[in-house]
Amino acid sequence: MLCWRDSGVNWKQYTKVMLERIQVYIKPGSQHAVDPSDLKMLIDYFHADLAKAIQPEAQIVTAPGPGVLRVRIGLTNLVPTNTLASLAGTAAPYGFVAEIGSGAATGRPVGSTPYLGQTGMEVQFRDGASGQIVAECADTEIGLKYAADMNAGAAGAAESWVSGYMDSFSQWTYAKNAFDKWSADFARRLVALRAG
Repeated sequence: MLCWRDSGVNWKQYTKVMLERIQVYIKPGSQHAVDPSDLKMLIDYFHADLAKAIQPEAQIVTAPGPGVLRVRIGLTNLVPTNTLASLAGTAAPYGFVAEIGSGAATGRPVGSTPYLGQTGMEVQFRDGASGQIVAECADTEIGLKYAADMNAGAAGAAESWVSGYMDSFSQWTYAKNAFDKWSADFARRLVALRAG
């Protein structure tokens, strides 16, 4: 994740967080149609996930003001998993051998395949009283079908591989996983910044 923050900001003052409406930007040139009800479900999920992660540290409010950190989020390059292609790719005997190298060959991460979902996030943090930008972050998450964390030992690597394999059959699982990661990261970082 790439982040920037204003070094002169007193983060302890932010005891409240205002989550602005999340904006969604579909990946340019994408051939994937996205159902509006899916978008609403994703936005509602991410908003609730953020609020749940933040509430132990700060109060969620609906209006700007002193002591309020305004959070403006844009979901970018949203692409659902093509579940039919994912199913066909794993049904072919030894298909995974060709797929496992396809990520690196196309400029994507190793372990990803062309039909897996992805999402990006751009977030801007503003002071609730002045409107001044105090921080910005951006990240992209791409689904990995064959990701395995070898540092977690054999059992951990196998669990990671099975989880990635099963996620490849659900259209929005990778987006939800990214939202979970970003929500936890934001809450953890807010705690650290407020602690000084």
